[in-house]
Amino acid sequence: MLSVAAEPFDHDDAVRLRAAARIEVDRVYGRPSDHGRPLTEATAAVHVLARDRSGLALGTASLSAAGDGVFEVRRLFVRPDSRGQGVGDALLLELLAQAEELQAPAVVAEIGPLQPHAAALLVRHGFTRIRSFGPYRERPESVCFSRPL
Repeated sequence: MLSVAAEPFDHDDAVRLRAAARIEVDRVYGRPSDHGRPLTEATAAVHVLARDRSGLALGTASLSAAGDGVFEVRRLFVRPDSRGQGVGDALLLELLAQAEELQAPAVVAEIGPLQPHAAALLVRHGFTRIRSFGPYRERPESVCFSRPL
């Protein structure tokens, strides 16, 4: 059994998972690769954690404002030993539900070209490829997606 719920941005489990995400992505690209706006407690409009029935944190994700009422998926990350079990799907679905509650017209996301599993997750949930937006406009390696709500 899996649960996904809003939890404090600075919860120890959230901090650890975001650090693991940063290490993994930097390793994939061989360099620091975070080019978006800083994700902080102040900039995260929504922050969620996925937990198993024992309370173990399996994954995390956030939404931050991207402008014009649109929200951006940020730091969606699932522990490697929990992948392939629907955790990413559950996190993304909760973010979409939260964005709808916030009356967002759309949700956007940015990934790098070496993250095909992330792209597949987004497409599976109705996201389509778009031109780079906001802080990613000048980054040719950014792969951006959008989903209207």
